[in-house]
Amino acid sequence: MLLLLGRFGVFVGVFLLMACTLMTVFTSPGTAEFVISVLTIGVGLAVLVLGLIALLLERKRQE
Repeated sequence: MLLLLGRFGVFVGVFLLMACTLMTVFTSPGTAEFVISVLTIGVGLAVLVLGLIALLLERKRQE
């Protein structure tokens, strides 16, 4: 179960990072859209890190 959550976390984290990084390139700084995109990049990084930790814990448990 932890492996499935880890994979899903990595997938969602990468998707958020890619989508919001692309959005920050096309929006002008100082707008609300830019601020929300930057905040979502932070959320994407947190989800990605948590997914990677879950994957590492599951692999360590299987050894």
